[in-house]
Amino acid sequence: MALLKYCVPLAYAFLLACGSESRAPEPPPFTEAFSNLPLPPNPEFVSKSGSADALQITLRTPMEQAKVTEFYRAALTRGKWRLVSDIKNRDGSTALYAEQDGPPLWVRISKLTDRPGTMVQLTGAVSAKDSLPRRS
Repeated sequence: MALLKYCVPLAYAFLLACGSESRAPEPPPFTEAFSNLPLPPNPEFVSKSGSADALQITLRTPMEQAKVTEFYRAALTRGKWRLVSDIKNRDGSTALYAEQDGPPLWVRISKLTDRPGTMVQLTGAVSAKDSLPRRS
């Protein structure tokens, strides 16, 4: 009985230390990952996901895929944006990569399969220097 008195607390402590799941890192705040985000007309939010240094939002828009692609090509060649990559994928989607004086932006544009319209995935990243704590 005395042995049980010591084993139960020890086993409990062991389970707490080893059995705890590590939490996934929180994505960066929206304004850090997307400091200057062009949105297509009439966007409808679908989802959000991310990691410690990147954030992805997925939107739907009733616009045709070709019009959405034209919109982003124009938006990412104005102001501070520089369109670095523009690729048409085998599946019919378009992948754009743009840089600015701030977080870069990846845009994937694809036709919706279940209804008219277009799916837009926007991914913004925070560089290590951007994610360091700011000093007051």
